[in-house]
Amino acid sequence: MKKVIQVKTDDPERKRFNLVVTGPVEKIVDIQPESVYLNGNPGDTLEAVVNITPSEKYPFSILGMEQKGNARTESTLIESKADKKSWKVAIKATSDKVQTLYDVLTLKTDSRYKPTLTIRVYAVFVEKPIPKS
Repeated sequence: MKKVIQVKTDDPERKRFNLVVTGPVEKIVDIQPESVYLNGNPGDTLEAVVNITPSEKYPFSILGMEQKGNARTESTLIESKADKKSWKVAIKATSDKVQTLYDVLTLKTDSRYKPTLTIRVYAVFVEKPIPKS
């Protein structure tokens, strides 16, 4: 990681200078995919699964999940039974009409480094194009 910070001072000879901060960034969690994009036709049920895996160095548990409230999307948190070190979020979206749905899932964890995780969900329902004869 590398960040450049502009520092302003009251020194008349050096009023501004850049401070460069570098260092390694350790991954706390792997979320695949980080955002969910679904496309389909009205009447379809669109589905996706998000995999959440904490790094071995920074283990944590997911305590709960909140959905911002789009009634047309449904999300379920599934804990891995095998190793207890990963979770899945199953997402379904439905609509009977042409529309775009947006939702934000917030997962609460017991990690002091990542107390919340955010997953954005987009579902686009469009009409099927009419084939030309």
